[in-house]
Amino acid sequence: MNEAEARAVLGVGVEAQAAEVRAAFRRRVRRAHPDVAPGAAGAALDTARLVEAYAVLRRYRPPPAPPPPPPDVVPRPPSGPTGAGSPTVISLSGDSLVYPGPPDEVFRRLVEVADRIGDISYLDHRARLLDTVVVVDGVACSLLATLQGRASGTEVFFTLEPLGAELRPAIEPVVAVVAAMLADRPNR
Repeated sequence: MNEAEARAVLGVGVEAQAAEVRAAFRRRVRRAHPDVAPGAAGAALDTARLVEAYAVLRRYRPPPAPPPPPPDVVPRPPSGPTGAGSPTVISLSGDSLVYPGPPDEVFRRLVEVADRIGDISYLDHRARLLDTVVVVDGVACSLLATLQGRASGTEVFFTLEPLGAELRPAIEPVVAVVAAMLADRPNR
């Protein structure tokens, strides 16, 4: 008996948890067992099938959930004067990105990108804060970037707030543009 047949015998769906399977088994055995229904034809066979189905489902382990999709990545051409080395990869995740480099280098590169996409309104190298006025979909906004060193590189967190009473534009396209510009900018 396979898992699908066992579920049909016990009358449980694929999403049924162990407690539900056990309850269904007990409920059906109480009705079909030869001690409860001594005159019923096939009671012993029915009970045997219920026991087998329950045993199959107790051993059954659902396949693991598929892994989450990888974050969007923007490859960068090889760096360095000779072009040697593997390409740098920037990982995007909603309102943040991870750049494989030390925080000081990433901050310097981020300042260069910010100067190209808007007007820098605040810069604190020690605190790793960078605020830039940008225009997104016709709305003047403050794009705040904060940096945090990680084992895999530097994570940059962004917030985007309109400077007026307009609705906040989506931040993901802005982060994608910053990531693409970081990727296009060769190392010095």
